[in-house]
Amino acid sequence: MDFATLGGLAIALACVLLGAILEGLHLDSLVGPTAFMIVVGGTIGATVMSHTMQDLKHLGGAMKRTVKPLRLDYAGSIEYLASLAEKARRGGILALQEDVAKAPHPVLKTGLTMVVDGGDPDVVKDVLSAMVKMNEDDLHHAAAVCDTAGGYCPTLGIMGTVLGLIHIMGNLDKPDTLGPAIAVAFLATFYGLAFANMCFLPLGSKIKLAAHQETLYGQMLIDGILGIQTGQNPRALSERLTAVYSASHGKKKAKGEKPA
Repeated sequence: MDFATLGGLAIALACVLLGAILEGLHLDSLVGPTAFMIVVGGTIGATVMSHTMQDLKHLGGAMKRTVKPLRLDYAGSIEYLASLAEKARRGGILALQEDVAKAPHPVLKTGLTMVVDGGDPDVVKDVLSAMVKMNEDDLHHAAAVCDTAGGYCPTLGIMGTVLGLIHIMGNLDKPDTLGPAIAVAFLATFYGLAFANMCFLPLGSKIKLAAHQETLYGQMLIDGILGIQTGQNPRALSERLTAVYSASHGKKKAKGEKPA
């Protein structure tokens, strides 16, 4: 569980609400169903218009990554790849056939299958790189949906405020109602800015970060598989992968825990 996403949202929301209270606002004055409908409903509609259904389909899985990201155990995976290299070095590539079904990652499973079947190294690299790139593209498309929503949200907030002001202008003969009406009108602008800057845009950034991390991890797996296929020394393979990937991204593997 990544508590940074939920924790960051909680901190931002708490600070905004606390600031409102210190300014003397009553929290019920921040509740406006009409403004909410204009901003959120309008943003959803405009965002759906801006993207394909394929992009929107990836959004659910990507959002899940922001709260519960995939566990990318560099150190454990390097150890696992080195053990496969040692096994292949002693018993030949075909000795890895029994490890295909137990491979803990789609890239590993596909790669080991192709290696055992005698696939050309260039073909293996191209296929696995395409898998990693496809996952990266899916996440970037989902991030683009969040970025689009974050761009529309403030504009819809202004639109809601303008609609409120139009209503106010039509009731200038009732001065006693102008103050509360203006406050309600500006509530739409508040919603637009709040949802954009505390929700949509941060989520887009978090999804892009997940895309970067998963792509780097996938590239490490590809390098390891190609090293196994070419008969690289297990220790040399482990040291190379550790030097390239684990220095800044590696995590200590918990006892009894399998690599992702």
